[in-house]
Amino acid sequence: MKKKISPRFAALLLASLVARAGEFYVGPTGRDTNPGTRALPFASLETAREAARQAVGSTVWLAPGTYRLTNTFTLEGRDAHTTYRGVNASISGGITIPAAAVKPVPDAAVLQRLLPEVRGRVFEIDVRSLGVTDFGGIGPRGFGHPYLPAPVELFVDDEPLALAQWPKRGQRGEPIGQVLDEGTNHLARGERPHGGTFKYATARPARWTQAEEVWITGFFCNGYADDTLKVKAFDVTNKTLTTVQRHWYGFNSGKPWNRWFALNLLEEIAEPGEYAADPKTGKLYFLPPVGKDPAQCRLEISALQVPLVAIRGATNVVFDGIDFECSRGMGVYIEGGASNRIQNAKLHNLGELAVCMGLAVDLDRKTMAPAGGPWRTSGDPLFNRNAGTSHGIVHCQIFNTGAGGISLGGGDRRSLTAAGNFVEHCELHHFNRWDRTYRGAVNMDGVGNIVRHCLIHDCPGVAIYLHGNEHLIEYNEIHHAIMEGDDMGAFYMGRDPTERGTIIRYNYWHDLAPAHATHCLYFDDSGGDSAQVYGNIFRKAGSLSTVNINGGSDIVVTNNVFIECKKPIRMGHGGNEWRTKQGRFEALIKNTSCDKTPWRERYPELLTYLADRPQMPRGNLFAKNVLANCAATPAAGFELRDNMSVSNEPSLQGAGIAGFAPIPFERIGVQQNREDGTLRAKP
Repeated sequence: MKKKISPRFAALLLASLVARAGEFYVGPTGRDTNPGTRALPFASLETAREAARQAVGSTVWLAPGTYRLTNTFTLEGRDAHTTYRGVNASISGGITIPAAAVKPVPDAAVLQRLLPEVRGRVFEIDVRSLGVTDFGGIGPRGFGHPYLPAPVELFVDDEPLALAQWPKRGQRGEPIGQVLDEGTNHLARGERPHGGTFKYATARPARWTQAEEVWITGFFCNGYADDTLKVKAFDVTNKTLTTVQRHWYGFNSGKPWNRWFALNLLEEIAEPGEYAADPKTGKLYFLPPVGKDPAQCRLEISALQVPLVAIRGATNVVFDGIDFECSRGMGVYIEGGASNRIQNAKLHNLGELAVCMGLAVDLDRKTMAPAGGPWRTSGDPLFNRNAGTSHGIVHCQIFNTGAGGISLGGGDRRSLTAAGNFVEHCELHHFNRWDRTYRGAVNMDGVGNIVRHCLIHDCPGVAIYLHGNEHLIEYNEIHHAIMEGDDMGAFYMGRDPTERGTIIRYNYWHDLAPAHATHCLYFDDSGGDSAQVYGNIFRKAGSLSTVNINGGSDIVVTNNVFIECKKPIRMGHGGNEWRTKQGRFEALIKNTSCDKTPWRERYPELLTYLADRPQMPRGNLFAKNVLANCAATPAAGFELRDNMSVSNEPSLQGAGIAGFAPIPFERIGVQQNREDGTLRAKP
């Protein structure tokens, strides 16, 4: 146990450090009574923070090792111009499992519930004996739900184990049978919310009669709305399932995606790397991954549910070469301030997001809290999340997160002031362990933010989800997104004609959205107006279409190459309903003050938008694009000009069209570390 430092001693110590050069050290074997030198480092980040506050421009060096937190490490305005640097250092919200706490399952009743083929191979951990009494919630989570910290998770040698489920991952879910009660949907008025009831055909639930906390997940109605709900009851005689919570749209059956998976079943631990949690007994049960001996591995459980690090109102705070890991919540939360950086880091094994820039709106409670986003209240479409300006996430790897990668807020829509917050040279993948739709690699909102030179791949749902104005998406490679579901796009924005001016250029989109009515770029329900799409390469991008404009106007698609795309561009008519529905667009346009500066100068077309609705969609242009081995492009809804169809591989340096600008393919994707983003190791 470390001794507490007396206030008088701390004051004297910090006073003595003022004259120092502003360079401090923290180490796993340090002491907070040390002077914070390289030879005698501090033990905690908190003590180093207090020392760094005494000298502007301080650098705090983290020696190799893991720094475990039980509360958020918070930096404020007085921490401006401080840099935290590490070499093989990580900040963790987890707890290490001692080898003595991992035991073969001894209880005969538990063994009887296990599948015969795994009895004797499943281990248990008494998590409660390690001080973890809150197991967290598996759900409800997904479409229409606020962000939720993950439940307690188990990691073996830095890899997350999978919650035991049936049917197994990689298999198709069990079909939803006849719906006996669809439950209340989100449009219900005056009706007490209740879950749904449906029939199923399988006999499998008869094995689960002793399970006390079972959840189901899947697409219960529309193919873009995933959900995870608690099971109220299985009627194994009549083969019906009833949920505790409602689904946003009510339960439905008959579509290929209307299927369910059961989660957290001790009875279904079957594959190496699966686990189940029992909050009642305080235990975790798991089958080790292939080739892993629990006695020889590093085992951790996630515990912290709040952000690992919060930077509020600070300027020029830098985290360089320090990883963020093993937590149920998010990695880094940034609010206000300017020019803060997270660089040269891995952000992984997190239950929510890796990074959230700006306040988030909790839809259920109608409050703002630093947990998720960017969701907006319908009453204030100009909601400013106070994310600050010029913040950057640079040269980072983000993976194995639970509910998306980065929430990139910033900028003031009321004054159309750009934030200039950016994500550059990052790789983001496998970021939907818990929530599968609309938690993208980057969720953007506000004004004037940037995603540049990134590699985004391997996600079941959206890669980039956008709200706001005049964002820039350029030089990214995006592949294997929208691998599940229906009626979604790898890029998505929509339902607000005031969100204008976004540029999507010089990106390589490929191997996307292989099934159902899915798309690469989706401008939905009169959204994305005046977007510019040029210089992109699309290869096998979208099942129904590549660029889907669902009723939008003034969208310009030029100088792109489409290769083996079923339908390069498509015009839908979903916007007709939203333009006239319940005065929604009238309210959105009124709230922007589009007749006042700077809106009237930037977007004069909004001044007559409501009067011009009968003539919409209009002003969409598809010109100077190359279509290689693609289906024919429909003419309805577009001005088509100077496009060329070829049956061979097109050139990106000219493509045979007069005035076609060469596409800088070599610049697409993650580039080598720039000088200001390179980790500098302390000798």
